[in-house]
Amino acid sequence: MSISQKIRSADALLSCLDAVRNGPALGLLLGTFSISGLLLAMTQQAAARGQDFAALIYGLLALGAAFYGGNAAGIVVMDDAKGRPRRAVGEALKVALRTAHRLLGVLALTALAYAVGGLLVALVLLVCKTPVFGPLVFTLVLPLAVVACGLALLALPTVIMPLAAPAVWDGASTMQCASRLFVIGRERLLGVVVMMLIVSVLAWLVGAMVMFVVQTGGHAVARLAAAVLGADVALGQMMAGLFGVGLRSLTSAGVPVSSPYAVAALIGGGVVFAVSLVLPSLVYLRGACAVYLAHVDAALAHEQPAAFRQTDAQPATPTAPVRVPAPRGILAPPPQPSGLDTTITMARSPLATDRPSTRPLDVDLLLDDLQVPTCAVCGHVVQRNDRFCGVCGAPQPAHE
Repeated sequence: MSISQKIRSADALLSCLDAVRNGPALGLLLGTFSISGLLLAMTQQAAARGQDFAALIYGLLALGAAFYGGNAAGIVVMDDAKGRPRRAVGEALKVALRTAHRLLGVLALTALAYAVGGLLVALVLLVCKTPVFGPLVFTLVLPLAVVACGLALLALPTVIMPLAAPAVWDGASTMQCASRLFVIGRERLLGVVVMMLIVSVLAWLVGAMVMFVVQTGGHAVARLAAAVLGADVALGQMMAGLFGVGLRSLTSAGVPVSSPYAVAALIGGGVVFAVSLVLPSLVYLRGACAVYLAHVDAALAHEQPAAFRQTDAQPATPTAPVRVPAPRGILAPPPQPSGLDTTITMARSPLATDRPSTRPLDVDLLLDDLQVPTCAVCGHVVQRNDRFCGVCGAPQPAHE
């Protein structure tokens, strides 16, 4: 990466904090968390009643809502990261339904690749069991296997898991996504690890600030509500809703919730809890998109080598102009008149006088300045009394 690309990458990482102002993505994630949470609650209720099939259906619906809703939000975040106009919520959901399954294909290919790699290491270790050359082979294999396995396990949580979804949101197919992740992990592993650590720290800082706001604001509002509304509002029940504790959890724990204000506090606190989860998630998604876009040029250079050879430090070399053959015949452009053509014309058509003169005329003429009639089609010189061109045969107007 050039210096300008590194500066742009650092600026893109800091701009991931602006993701909290992405209204469509925020709405999509809030809806996804709400629908998934409701379906999970229905799953738990069906399982408690012994309705295993209904619990399975509700669980699958909860996973589907979380998967496709999260991908739709990621597509909108990728639009922001690439500077494109944001898609509408409905359009993002349609694109997610058409393309999100590619992420499952990438994860399946990754699992297959890791399984094959583990099998190869096991086969090499099996060769090391030979009595004579086994210890010597193991001496050579051990450092190579340790480094290879360590790098592969490092790339899994830092490259494959966080960058697979942004590659799909960018429009890559399953095979393109897998190949791009492989190239990025091979050529830019250290840079990706450092940048993903920075993104994780930024998301954690946003989450910590959000939790501070929720906790301090929750205590202030709960004490004020208890003082104004009276004993119908319990301080503990209001604070429980802010941290994701629902009505079912309180009743199962033996805490009575009989006041309508307590129920309202649990519902409102659940909304605040969902927002506190969404904001750090948006920052992380935007940061992952920025990291992917900062390093995808290495993979694109392998996919389209000719289009990505030019960098900021290497200016583009001018290409040789393509020579187009000039048209010939009647379509040929007229040639530029020369002094030789003028001289020949004057020799063929000398100046005429009304009566012969016995002494020569002292006339100083510049032959190139005389207006010589030419053919309007082919451009060749004609005489003033010619009715047709002697080269192309085009009719000639009367020349004065």
